[in-house]
Amino acid sequence: MMTSSPRRSIPTIDRISNLPDSILCHILSDLPTKQAAATIILSKSWKDVWLSTLALDFDDETFTDFKSFHEFVYSTMFKLRNKKTPIHSFTLKLGNSSRFNQKQFNRMFKFVMERGCVNLDFNMNGKYYVIKIPQRILSFKTLEVLKLTNLEMRDFDQVDFPKLKTLSLDRVKFKSHEYFVKFLFACPVLEDLHTKSIQFHGALLEKENLIALPNLVKVRFNDTHTPMSLVCKAKIFHLEKMSISSAGLPVFHNLTHMELSVHDYHYLYLYVKCTWLLGILQYFPKLQHFIIKDCGESSHTNCFNCWKRPDTAPECISSQLKTCSIQLYRGGEYEFEFVKYIMQHSKVLEKMIVTCLLNNEVLHKLSSCTRGSTRCKLLFG
Repeated sequence: MMTSSPRRSIPTIDRISNLPDSILCHILSDLPTKQAAATIILSKSWKDVWLSTLALDFDDETFTDFKSFHEFVYSTMFKLRNKKTPIHSFTLKLGNSSRFNQKQFNRMFKFVMERGCVNLDFNMNGKYYVIKIPQRILSFKTLEVLKLTNLEMRDFDQVDFPKLKTLSLDRVKFKSHEYFVKFLFACPVLEDLHTKSIQFHGALLEKENLIALPNLVKVRFNDTHTPMSLVCKAKIFHLEKMSISSAGLPVFHNLTHMELSVHDYHYLYLYVKCTWLLGILQYFPKLQHFIIKDCGESSHTNCFNCWKRPDTAPECISSQLKTCSIQLYRGGEYEFEFVKYIMQHSKVLEKMIVTCLLNNEVLHKLSSCTRGSTRCKLLFG
């Protein structure tokens, strides 16, 4: 009779703790600082690793009260860390319980600035009221990425971001439109710009004939406060939940990718929307990829004979457009005419993507349309 051999015990090996400190620091840099600090219970060798990370990420919502949050931030920054340890990324997210004053803010930002910070995220999203941006931030010459949320930008004499490539402004209030433009001009190498719900104390600039930001690649915004002449050299354009007027619209000579989120409340009749979409395309002569979101049909559909085909197709449709995506297509007359027009006049179109509630009638109607490009594939999502 054979006896079963005893199972061999498999030794537990702490492979992570055996990694070099440089790799451990890289791993912990992706964690909020409170979680990174908690790793000291894993192993003795981890005791000081979290204090050598290149990123600090503080969020007061993860603490029970402001006093404990304040003590953790100050002890981490000014007591525990080696003052020679660089800081490449600094995130500070604060709610309504925060009681930091301007002097304390400036001390923290001065600390990370002196250690070569290149990525700064100052988020006051949880505040019920808007606070003034600490002046120290405006002299961050090492920054490459800057994200500001729920802040007020009042008077400033000089702003200088010579290395800033990515800028995100969410609910930032400026003294005037002129100050907003002045702020953008302080970013000469800016490549990626995202603005949302920008506000002003004063009136908007009447003249928008401004010199374009020379290195801009990507633009995303949901308001009309960013002058189009400033961003007309962009290659990628995302426009959220709004429309743009063709009046005074500059030509975007470099733009190849555009996403528009269009809603019916901007237009009484849907044919106006379709006519507007075709009308603005003349200002994007090199457009290759066009995505239209939230293009649902209005309840006002009693004027089917008002659709007017343009006499000539915009240059981008006839010779540049490779992909076109219509999301939330509902099969209305004007939407059908719009899709049909693009497929018929696009000579190099490769994909027409229509996202809709599929039914045989819609499929058959769109599939029967003639296509100007022999390579065009009609895809449904």
